[in-house]
Amino acid sequence: MKKIILFADTGIDDTIALIYALKNPEIDLIGVVSGYGNINREKTYRNVEYLLELADRTDIPVIAGSTRPLSGEDPVFFPEIHGIEGLGPIDPPIPEERYANRTNFSKLFKLIKENHNEVTIINVGRCTSLAMAHYLSPEVMEDVKETYIMGGAFLVPGNATEVAEANFFGDPIAANYVCKNVVNLTIVPLNVTREALLTPSDVNVIGDHSDSPLEEIIKPILDYYYEVYQQLEPGISGTPQHDLAALMAALDISGLYEYSKREVRVQHEGNFAYGESIADFRPGSSDCFGPKCPRIALRINQDVFVSNVLRILTNHR
Repeated sequence: MKKIILFADTGIDDTIALIYALKNPEIDLIGVVSGYGNINREKTYRNVEYLLELADRTDIPVIAGSTRPLSGEDPVFFPEIHGIEGLGPIDPPIPEERYANRTNFSKLFKLIKENHNEVTIINVGRCTSLAMAHYLSPEVMEDVKETYIMGGAFLVPGNATEVAEANFFGDPIAANYVCKNVVNLTIVPLNVTREALLTPSDVNVIGDHSDSPLEEIIKPILDYYYEVYQQLEPGISGTPQHDLAALMAALDISGLYEYSKREVRVQHEGNFAYGESIADFRPGSSDCFGPKCPRIALRINQDVFVSNVLRILTNHR
């Protein structure tokens, strides 16, 4: 069983990743770091608490992450995609104000030290909280076994700008630091997460097998997400599960991904290419080596992805 700490900015696709983690018997979710991103930090924290209550897993600690990017600028949120509260049509009955003015990275560091060289970090939001953890206590973060991040776009267009993916665009300073300094790093970029689709018929199957309060929110939020994506990309066959795809990379599912290893940097100055992820894939280029050389997912097997997700989310283990 893999011990995972999930860093999230809990909108719709983060929520599906969190539900999958709670339901997968191969995952021991030992903590969630909740930061700004799709919505503000108070709402993301509230959403995690709400989901853990629905799952009857309030034993899992929630750590308050960052509230803004390392540049100090005000973050841009995306209520038109994830809904005002971040959960599409769901309005959690918990006031977000309860979670204002908190910071508890000491709880994160305690979890890592208690699970020396056993923790897998999966970061599916902005990289700010992860970069801050490495800034604040590099010696503790050396105890992390491996790190996975959802972010970047290699050899494909971005989704925040023509060239930049939203997580890297939201804090390219932090993304650049993580990509250049974090050891045993795997990057799961837009190239593959854009192809990690759940169709309406897939969602209907999941909905038909829902038998708990946590499972019953999956269909309404993914139905909402599908309507949003029909506006963003008319005719798309389903909704991309960006964050779930990154989480699943950590499980070493046979045949799910093909990888290459390249040095990566993220453009964090200027305007035109701000947030762009850069790696050398020119003909004749080759894999890099060493613990600071990131592994990049470049291809996904859609059939393997869907069959695994349906097995876990419909309770057929």
